[in-house]
Amino acid sequence: MPVGTFFGHPVAEIYGDRSPSARMDASMNLYQARNLSALRISLISGGWGVRRNLNQLGLHVGDEVSVLRRAPFGGPLVVENRGQRVAIGRRLAEKIGVEVLR
Repeated sequence: MPVGTFFGHPVAEIYGDRSPSARMDASMNLYQARNLSALRISLISGGWGVRRNLNQLGLHVGDEVSVLRRAPFGGPLVVENRGQRVAIGRRLAEKIGVEVLR
């Protein structure tokens, strides 16, 4: 339980819902998404290092992204977020839960 909740202060989770009900198998991850579909990042599963790497790339929970290109044989994805394109490896992309917007 976050300290703020214990003392009665409302706290928003900036990394998505980390409750036991938030499971990665219930939603689609970024690596499973189709090319050129509009997506919203809904969950980042993983530890502090995963979140740090995604923050450095400019990817946060609530951001709208789209997969532009996939490398063959399980290679990295090229993702566009706010006009910026970044390449994300398969293992990192599997830790990003997304929901399809259209």
